[in-house]
Amino acid sequence: MKHGISRRTALQLASLGLTTIAAPHVTAAFGAPVTGRPRARACILLYMDGGPSHIDTFDLKPEAAAEIRGPFRGVATSVPGTNVCEHLPRVARQMHRILQVRSVRHAQVVHDPAVYQMLTGYKHLSSAGGLEVEATDLPHMAAAFAAADRRPAVMPPAVQIPDLMKMQSRILPGQNAGILGPSFDPFPVGVSREGAVAKPDFTRQADVSDARLAARSELLGRLARGERPETSELEARLSVFRRQALDIVASPAVQTAFDLEREKPATLDRYGRHRHGRSVLLARRLVEAGTRFVTVYWGNEDQDWADGKPPTLANNPWDTHRNHFPLVEKSLLPRADQALAALVDDLAERGMLDEVLAVWMGDFGRTPRITDRWASRDHWPHAFTVLLAGAGTRGGEIYGRTDRRGAFVEEHPVGPADLTATIFDALGLAPATTVRTTSDAEHRLSTGRVLGELFA
Repeated sequence: MKHGISRRTALQLASLGLTTIAAPHVTAAFGAPVTGRPRARACILLYMDGGPSHIDTFDLKPEAAAEIRGPFRGVATSVPGTNVCEHLPRVARQMHRILQVRSVRHAQVVHDPAVYQMLTGYKHLSSAGGLEVEATDLPHMAAAFAAADRRPAVMPPAVQIPDLMKMQSRILPGQNAGILGPSFDPFPVGVSREGAVAKPDFTRQADVSDARLAARSELLGRLARGERPETSELEARLSVFRRQALDIVASPAVQTAFDLEREKPATLDRYGRHRHGRSVLLARRLVEAGTRFVTVYWGNEDQDWADGKPPTLANNPWDTHRNHFPLVEKSLLPRADQALAALVDDLAERGMLDEVLAVWMGDFGRTPRITDRWASRDHWPHAFTVLLAGAGTRGGEIYGRTDRRGAFVEEHPVGPADLTATIFDALGLAPATTVRTTSDAEHRLSTGRVLGELFA
């Protein structure tokens, strides 16, 4: 039994009077039921493409030797006794709302399988680089969530911003729905390097009135009921498509959610008038309008320094093998600091922090010892930090511990599967929930342990 959306279904949706909407991306997913009371109604995942250094951001080692601790110093935060990097002053003021998980680890030292495992919770069959996107890939956690969440939704349930992560022109695996089929791929919303949103056109065709739209919907329903039934599940999903398509063209919230120009100039300044800041602000607007899972990748952008422009980064912006400390200090951390702090504070001010889970993570950490070759840090998956905020997480606390060099986990090890299990659980889905694949097999959302101790 195939679970992708057929050409017939796409044509039926088009006949409702939509313009550029694509059927696979408007599905209110049909899969396993929500099995518990969700802590969060939505998740915003901020993914630092390339792997930020844990030692130079949150897991500082001020007592270590210079070749370990690096040149950055700590700064006091809103949590007495907890310091973060001096180049994170805005985040420092939000640390009472942010939980640090300092004991994340896996074994993938190459970007491709590391990205795959962090986003899916499952280890790729290969630990090598050069991986291609395959139909046999396991799904991004957002795609798996979309396939398992039966609750009706107007907005696309899973969205990705501002672009897919790539190595040169090769898309890294783990960012789509894989074995679940393209129907559950996260809906892509582009944001240019200048911060302009490529707004999807969800408007109805000009010649389709409310009465005509309703008549078309009623006719399609009658036609579907008169057809030879395929399976009850597929017919139910088709009904969901039709209903959501109608809701989308009728909902002002959908039409305006992608419009950042509706934000006050002060809010645009607060998040940052750059690609990452705009992308994070858009994520907040989308979950406010009803999207349940938004992934914000760190898209490449022009990296202006006060004292000149650095070499263009060919691949992952946080993969700082060269010029590590200048890039982190002058380009990466200022933008990450501004956008993350703005998101957490903005969610709190809007009364949304209790119902939205924000997650900040990357591929892995960086080597504890600074390399002699380029005075930089290389890949290090054996210990790194992930941040959580909102949805009842224990803001201001630290979970797990690394050794005095930040090299290995000494307490409460956490794997990628544990993170995905915890996110699914926070969204109200049991990690053991299974969803059907395009080959009629079952895929389990996560094999990890729910880290219930991270929540109050």
